[in-house]
Amino acid sequence: MIVDTGAPRRTRRWLVKAVVTALVVLLALWLGPATWRKVQDVSEGPDAAAPSCSWPVDIQKGNSDQAGLIRCYLRAVAQHSVSELRAVVPSPDNSGPIGFSTADFTHTHDVNSGTTTATVVGNESDSADATVVIRYADRARDQLEIHLANPSSAHSWRFWNLGTHPSDANPPPDARR
Repeated sequence: MIVDTGAPRRTRRWLVKAVVTALVVLLALWLGPATWRKVQDVSEGPDAAAPSCSWPVDIQKGNSDQAGLIRCYLRAVAQHSVSELRAVVPSPDNSGPIGFSTADFTHTHDVNSGTTTATVVGNESDSADATVVIRYADRARDQLEIHLANPSSAHSWRFWNLGTHPSDANPPPDARR
C-alpha cells in the first residue's frame, strides 16, 4: 500500500505563491512612486504637473519647475510649435488661452540666435506670482508673467500673458501652420 502525503506538491505550490508574491511586491515598490505621481497629477488637473524640456538657456534665480517651464517655452517659440506652447500656459478649462497668434511667436528668430538668459523675479507679496525677464543672444528682450495655475501644486507654473483669450476684444491673426 502506497501512501501519498502530497508534501512535494504542497511545497512547490507554496514556493510558486511566494515567488509570485515577491515579484508583485517588488514591482509595486518599483512602479509605486511614479504611479502615485501620475495619480496625483490626474486628480489635481491638467495644470498640476511641471513641463520639462531641453533647451539651452541660462536661468537665474528660478527653481527647477520654473526652469523647465522656461525651457519648454523657448523651445516652443524656436520651433514655432502651437502644441508645445499650449503646454506652458493654463488649460482652457483653467482660464487659459483658446489659441495663439503670430504675436506669440515674435521672438522665434531671437531664440534661435544663441543662448538666452532668463531671470525669474519673484513677487514679494505673492509667492505664486513671478516675472520672467528674457534677454536673447541678439539683445532682444521680453518680459512675461508666470503664476501657479493650481494652488495645491507647487509644480504648476504657467505663463499667463500668452495666447488669445475668449475675453480678447479683437484677437490677432491665428498662428497655426
